[in-house]
Amino acid sequence: MARIYVRRKEPGKGWRYRAIPGGAGRRPVFDSEAKFHVRYPDVSGKFVFSQAYDTLEEAQRAAAELPTKAKAVAAGLTLEEYIDRENAHRIPIQKAVDNFLSHAKKTKKPKTVAGYKLNLSQFVESVGKIHFLDEVGKDQLCAFRDFLAAKGYEARTQHNRMMTVLSLLKANRIKTAFSLGKDLPEFEEEPAVPYEPAELRKLFVAMTPEEVIRYKFFLGTACRDKEVTYASWQDIDFARGIYHVRRKPDVGFTPKKHESRDVKIPTELVEALKERKKRAPHPRWIFVNDRGRPDNHFLRKFKRIALRAKVNCGQCTAPWTAGRYHTTRKIQVTCATHPVCQHHYLHRLRKTCASNWEASGVPVRTIQYMLGHKSLETTQKYLGITNLDSLTDKIDAAAKAAAKEAE
Repeated sequence: MARIYVRRKEPGKGWRYRAIPGGAGRRPVFDSEAKFHVRYPDVSGKFVFSQAYDTLEEAQRAAAELPTKAKAVAAGLTLEEYIDRENAHRIPIQKAVDNFLSHAKKTKKPKTVAGYKLNLSQFVESVGKIHFLDEVGKDQLCAFRDFLAAKGYEARTQHNRMMTVLSLLKANRIKTAFSLGKDLPEFEEEPAVPYEPAELRKLFVAMTPEEVIRYKFFLGTACRDKEVTYASWQDIDFARGIYHVRRKPDVGFTPKKHESRDVKIPTELVEALKERKKRAPHPRWIFVNDRGRPDNHFLRKFKRIALRAKVNCGQCTAPWTAGRYHTTRKIQVTCATHPVCQHHYLHRLRKTCASNWEASGVPVRTIQYMLGHKSLETTQKYLGITNLDSLTDKIDAAAKAAAKEAE
């Protein structure tokens, strides 16, 4: 390991070499006559002093190069040849990113891949001059965390983007001491809350007949957004009342986790779909937009319904694009006047359906299967919260028992 020394004449002692402390901290003040030398191992491994350098910066650059030059000479190579040979089996960060994204395109949805691409491009920007993946350690990951925080990203976003980088490192068998639990700010994951019956009634009263059948499909099957977008008539088994959630390669749709599954449909919804099929808006797709294509704007329309139904909280704020074409501008709006309420989203319909299944006695393992969850732990996040209005008698009884014990 190379180390930098300063050579100077000391009264009564003559010329002496003094090592300059490494690492962070205050540097000694050097006089104008001071000369700097690098002590490094030569070809034989013996430590020798280099020529004199006028400035500390020149000596630092030499300290980074001289040991490598000595190894190159020992191998009978030029410095460039030696560096190329040493780096032949190392993976440049950008190449690792490109390979990671290329593989993701084969297994992930385009939206997911786009998210990976953004996250990793920010990571590459944050590491600066570091070139190879094996140079990435805890310090670089902490620097990326600070990079995201400086840009104003919240703790949850920092966590998600760091997960992408850790997946990249894991795919290349790179281990670090970075801890998601200790080295990232904590965030509280707010679980989806099922709709209360009264709130659902307000929403459905405000819907058109076309909107009713669409969102009853969400509420009756607990399906995800894209699973409803690409629901086809061929997927419905009317005799058994089952929706087959299956992949459709021709339109690029694959169920989450790449697993097909069956979902039992309520009888009322089956009958409504039978009537719809008699006047089907499309020969293949159950729900289409004005252009006859699978509809993929269910969330946006659902928020408009919530505004129309006057069930928004009135407190949520969000940026909004005002105007049209070249006159557009961003303004801040509230959910009292715009469809931006954060309390109304499609996952709440999925949560409500799962909660209703549980309350009606559907086995948990069956709920897990119909929700398309690999882990029972994930399913349990959807369960366990019942209709609070139904608990009045039990809560009152518990309160009376507590009061009696306190007497």
